[in-house]
Amino acid sequence: MDKTKAVIGADAKFVGTISNVKSIEIEGVVEADLNAEKLSIGASGTFVGEVNCDLVVIGGSYDGTMRAGSIWATQTAQIAGEIHYQSLQMDRGAALNCRVVHNWEDPVAAVVEAEAIEPTTDSEIEVEAEAKK
Repeated sequence: MDKTKAVIGADAKFVGTISNVKSIEIEGVVEADLNAEKLSIGASGTFVGEVNCDLVVIGGSYDGTMRAGSIWATQTAQIAGEIHYQSLQMDRGAALNCRVVHNWEDPVAAVVEAEAIEPTTDSEIEVEAEAKK
């Protein structure tokens, strides 16, 4: 049995936080926050919560805030909430009723760059000028 893969079966319901899993397959109902490499929501699956994944395949229902490298919405997907992605594939029939944001940059690089560029005020410039005298 692969210890890095988790499966939530069709008759199961899970509420909480999911961590320490590389890949997860959802056929039941999940209300959770998830960090994983791969998330697959089957046609009978429902996921509500925050998701941070490299790859997400949605065949069921999703509602929440998702940050993913690649998202594939199959023909039975129903997506609500907000999704942030670098690559998005939609099959005919997929329903997106959400805010969709394309991430042009690597999210980690964007945060580091934003922290490096700090605005300066006139008083900071004056203090620096006086210090150089």
